[in-house]
Amino acid sequence: MKAIFLSGRLTRDPEIKEINDKKTKVANFTVANNQSDGENGEFFDVVCWDKTAEYAEKYLKKGQKVVVQGTFQNESYKDKDDNTRYHFRITAHTIDFLS
Repeated sequence: MKAIFLSGRLTRDPEIKEINDKKTKVANFTVANNQSDGENGEFFDVVCWDKTAEYAEKYLKKGQKVVVQGTFQNESYKDKDDNTRYHFRITAHTIDFLS
């Protein structure tokens, strides 16, 4: 299993969608993680499903500091110029607040 713990701030409010005839919720958001030097931040796309998505919809807001625990996947795709692009996505299983 590929597990990850990530802390940082939300760059935007979660985007919530309902799929499968509105029986399943999915939330997408981005977490910015700054390096210890305060520079060179990294941005991680996060997706969560069902109860975790409902939690994100209810409690998460832009700028909030969180810890995300989940799994990750590196996806590849071809862009319009036939170049291979890579996309790192985290699937959150738990989300906690930081003060």
